[in-house]
Amino acid sequence: MNNKNTFILYLAVTLIFLFGIVLSLNNYSFAGYYIDKIINWLWLLMTIFIMIRFWKKKVIKVYFGLLISGIILSILPMMIPFFGILHYFSTIGCDQRIQLDDTYRMERGRPGALYNPLITIYQKEGIFEKQISRIPYSNIVEKIAQPSNETYLDDKRVPIQEAKLININKDSIGIEYQIINRKKLIYHKNKLDWFDDF
Repeated sequence: MNNKNTFILYLAVTLIFLFGIVLSLNNYSFAGYYIDKIINWLWLLMTIFIMIRFWKKKVIKVYFGLLISGIILSILPMMIPFFGILHYFSTIGCDQRIQLDDTYRMERGRPGALYNPLITIYQKEGIFEKQISRIPYSNIVEKIAQPSNETYLDDKRVPIQEAKLININKDSIGIEYQIINRKKLIYHKNKLDWFDDF
């Protein structure tokens, strides 16, 4: 592959990578859990390849300096942006992934370093999917297990044994959870509204 084609391919992958970031900022992503991760790692590997192959070019050295500066600047404010990048590129923080049906899936995990575990429900829309609901996992554990003052359940260590999609309408999505051998049907709003969910 000649240099021009290599740069065109890298530019195309970079645009797809940036489009994925824009989707993520708007509560969308490419359909499926691993598609975003594959695109991210493909971009990272191609960036390393471009850096090595064209290191003698001044523009590549400037680009490298910008990427390193961005990483350093993301570490300075208590490493919060850096951990956000780390979570975006990796599967760190995702404890469970459950496919509810062909259209809906859910994840249990921490989407960022400072988050408590959340349940995030996704709705597939063609090659994309949208986050339609986010619920603190501790709320679900409390509703199902109903721990007393004497018993404490660490929601980070209590997995979902089973989750079944029961009902969907325009306002809510009903999921039957089984946690610590107890079942309960819980309805969640199917519109992502940060102020209502927390």
